[in-house]
Amino acid sequence: MLKFRLYFAVFIISSFWICYSQNEDGLSIETRAYLFHIVKKSPILERNIGKAFDYTGPIIKLPDGKLNYDSIELIIVNEPSLLIIRNNLIATSPKGLIAEASNKTAIWELCKQIQLVLDKKNKENTPLIDAYLSHFFDSIPKNIIRGKIYDELLNPSTSPILQTSLSLNDRIIILDLIGIKDKLEQKQVLDAQNYAINKTIKDRSFYIYNLLGGQATDFENILFASGDGSYTTGLLEERDKDEYGEWNKGLPKAIGLFPYDIDLVGGKKKELEAKRICSRILTTVGNNKLTQLHFDVWGYNTSKQTTVVIERNNQQYHLFGSEKTRFLSPDSTFSKGITFQRVINDLDNFTFKSLKNSIEGKGGYDEQIKNTQKYIAETLRMISEQESKYSNLESFDYVTKKKPSRSNRKLRKKNNNGGPISIQPTTKSRRTAKTKKQTELIDLYGQYDELKALEEELIGDRIPVLEEYTLKKKVLDSYRKKMGENWISYTEKDGLYTYSDGATFDIYTQEFSIPPAKEKEELIIRLIAIPEDFEGESSDEVMLHISKTDAQPYYDSDFQLKFEDRFDSDKYNFSQTIFTPSDTSILKLIFQEFNKKVFPCQIQLQANGVGIWNGEAIIRDEKQTELNGYPGVTAEEKMKSRQSMEFKQLRSSNLFIKIDRALTIKVNSFTDPVISSINLEELKLNDIEEQYKLSKNELLSALRCIALIYKLKEELAIQATKYLTQTDSKKFIDKLDGAIQKSKIQIGNVYIRLKDIQL
Repeated sequence: MLKFRLYFAVFIISSFWICYSQNEDGLSIETRAYLFHIVKKSPILERNIGKAFDYTGPIIKLPDGKLNYDSIELIIVNEPSLLIIRNNLIATSPKGLIAEASNKTAIWELCKQIQLVLDKKNKENTPLIDAYLSHFFDSIPKNIIRGKIYDELLNPSTSPILQTSLSLNDRIIILDLIGIKDKLEQKQVLDAQNYAINKTIKDRSFYIYNLLGGQATDFENILFASGDGSYTTGLLEERDKDEYGEWNKGLPKAIGLFPYDIDLVGGKKKELEAKRICSRILTTVGNNKLTQLHFDVWGYNTSKQTTVVIERNNQQYHLFGSEKTRFLSPDSTFSKGITFQRVINDLDNFTFKSLKNSIEGKGGYDEQIKNTQKYIAETLRMISEQESKYSNLESFDYVTKKKPSRSNRKLRKKNNNGGPISIQPTTKSRRTAKTKKQTELIDLYGQYDELKALEEELIGDRIPVLEEYTLKKKVLDSYRKKMGENWISYTEKDGLYTYSDGATFDIYTQEFSIPPAKEKEELIIRLIAIPEDFEGESSDEVMLHISKTDAQPYYDSDFQLKFEDRFDSDKYNFSQTIFTPSDTSILKLIFQEFNKKVFPCQIQLQANGVGIWNGEAIIRDEKQTELNGYPGVTAEEKMKSRQSMEFKQLRSSNLFIKIDRALTIKVNSFTDPVISSINLEELKLNDIEEQYKLSKNELLSALRCIALIYKLKEELAIQATKYLTQTDSKKFIDKLDGAIQKSKIQIGNVYIRLKDIQL
């Protein structure tokens, strides 16, 4: 790396990020201005995290009346105080959207630094290139880095790894021009570049993600592309247009930074070929956390429907793209365009079935060969019989036709199925038979020879058809396997798709959420480039950014409140106040949104019984292991043990409020592992205890959930009269009360109606 350091010493002098001044949040002024730009230009980001960006400067508009964010960006650079970014608000946004904004910013920074090098300006402020090239040269085989080639790879004007707007095929041509002609070595260079790009962008994205308030212990940031590697519609329109099809100058041109999966194909003369279907293997986060996947499509063809397949437990979730918005949706009718399923159907109907029928169908090769072999066997039997009867027959030479007659050949061409038709062989002897019986035997020999000739011709004709059939079957089977045949069903309401296994996809955030589970599971994500037609070799380009983060359930709630040890031992009554004067903003938001649109209320009550600490959060102890008492010998020791942090934090209850498509309220509660002495007979809960085989701790936590939800209802009813009219407040209270009365309490895998457990 010494030569690399010396070569780039003229370019890399300091370790500062782009541009020149750093803000107190760790981002440069220029990066903060650009971040504001892309958030405002992207409807999905603006809708979800736009509230966190407070710009107080002058408003510049284009001639058509739209905001000129390019000019506003320059204003912010010159006067940074005009922009305030509220990280506390960003932190409550969907994690995937924070990751998307971070990824776009990281790509922009790298593109910006590469351009600085190309323009020979501000050469000292390019640390991302330093990291990128370090990863590249660390992963490339050393035998490739030799002499002039090393210099060419570092020369900004000739290096294919420093070009952000070139297609894959163009980069391969440049590799050849700078002296890397061996196809294996070209593949190794491109593979090293792919690794370096993803490593550099992931590290920088995670850094920005944390600065913006995002939290994750399991973070993945993946860029990849599929297609034939050429300049097609998907590449040419990549990121130049926004979600409404309008030209967007605020987003980076980065087609050269999206890695392709590349194969070496062919015989002795190898060629590089980009994969049309690319896969990435991930795992769910486990540890009883949500797995959040976020998808952001870059290259896009409006005539072909981008397709993403997520596979888990041999079942598939499918996401299809819109030709207008680039959004993905489980509903393929969400958009127009050629779908991959249509390609599969066309290949099956127009090619595969026809080939299969010509081989296996009625009148096909298999049937004709079988019939011909049957005739051959019958002819041999008849010859054997005749020879045994006329064993003293004089031997003589005879000649038969070795091929089917012209009329039979002509007749075969009339088969609509593409295969042969049944024909009867004929024979003519060059000599006159001495007797009628001798003539019969000669005819049988002639018939045998012609049948063997026909069999040989049928088998020969069948070979290329069978080869094509085998090839198409392999392609069709591969397509079907990639697309999957175990599609998970879903229901949809207001853009939220809920799958039968509990996973969800939100079309308005592009977030795919997998429910919490203790163990990790494998995920396979496939990106499919749609071929030009069902037999086409070429296919359009599509580029995709995927992020994966871990999340605690209800991490994005608008209101969260944790009660630690707020109930007396074996008690469930709750008389404290939930909302304080500092919660005015959430109360206003609840009633403002209700005033705009009367949304439904959803109540989720989860009684967990004994809880355990998993290192990050309290979760239900599935074994519900209990202790007879607090450790200690004396009463004082037992009291100290009860008051220890180990037990105290387990006596926890949580309240979450989320305002989205509905007013969703979740209450959960945990107890410590000491056996409860609550009187179930007095509470008339003995029958429920016996019916569902529940412990007293489980029922105690259920009673605490109920107490909290009724206390919340009481306070919200009072607040409703302050923010709503009398009529609207009654609507709100009735809707909330109705949702509570219809709700059920989850205790482990058991669901009990709220009205069956009364305080």
